[in-house]
Amino acid sequence: MEDVPITQVSVPGDATAPPATAPPRPGTRPFRPLGARLPLRILAADDVRISRELLRQLTAYFGYQAEVVENGVEVIEALRKGPCDLVLLDVQMPVMDGLEAAREIVRLFPDPGQRPKMVALTANSLASERDTCMAAGMDDCIVKPISPRAFESCVVRLFTGVPSVQSASPLPSTATEPVELPLVDFMHLEVAFPGFPREQLVAIQQRMHHAVIADFETIWPRLMEAVSKNDQDSLAESLHALKGCFSTLGWNRIAGRCAAALQRARAQQFSEWSTLPDELQQLYAASTVEMERHLAAAPASATSVKDQAETNR
Repeated sequence: MEDVPITQVSVPGDATAPPATAPPRPGTRPFRPLGARLPLRILAADDVRISRELLRQLTAYFGYQAEVVENGVEVIEALRKGPCDLVLLDVQMPVMDGLEAAREIVRLFPDPGQRPKMVALTANSLASERDTCMAAGMDDCIVKPISPRAFESCVVRLFTGVPSVQSASPLPSTATEPVELPLVDFMHLEVAFPGFPREQLVAIQQRMHHAVIADFETIWPRLMEAVSKNDQDSLAESLHALKGCFSTLGWNRIAGRCAAALQRARAQQFSEWSTLPDELQQLYAASTVEMERHLAAAPASATSVKDQAETNR
């Protein structure tokens, strides 16, 4: 299944359109996006559809037109075709993960002055994870889900040497039991993209909603196979991917359930083989209904995005 095209940013195979930018606040100077002040050629890689969607929206928010691919092999192929200033690499990807890709980029570009800057995208905020990424040749790390503030601070720091004035606020832990979390956080993207008009935020939610559905349909069979085999490692891989999908869209309750199960699977202590699939299916169905109800109540100009997305799927 193809990714849903993004109208705000040009990607391979998509029609070119002006990038999305936040409007200026009243009484302030005209908004000048980071991309105009600091032009960069950006390449990003993530195997999860909704994460690629977020990367497109995030870079477009700052006035960039990023090329987004699915794994490290495609990153290397893209770099062989043309130069790049910044590479965003998800750490966990099939075929070639972010760490392997970073090592290969270092090999291909031994001169640091000729090498693109590399930033690891990771769901793990532990210092040991950062050390591993830096040892592979990364220049910095950003914890997922990526906020615009964290992205901007990282880019400015890497390309101007100016340190970040304020780091991104820590995100609420998704390891809390689901009963303590809201089903869907509709303010999630509004907080992530401050200044966007409501209709544009709803349009982004619509695209990301379709991306979550596509990701779930892809990942779910792998999770069920892991459950059928009582395979803790494979289960952890599937849960990690699902947790990232749901937390990116603000589906906090199912993201929290995935996170709790993921923690146990990584410790080889997961035992809920007979109950987890039903729990996740129920939470997924409830979250989907809640999201679709929210989108159905959106302005007409935003809901038209759904028809476009369906046409292009």
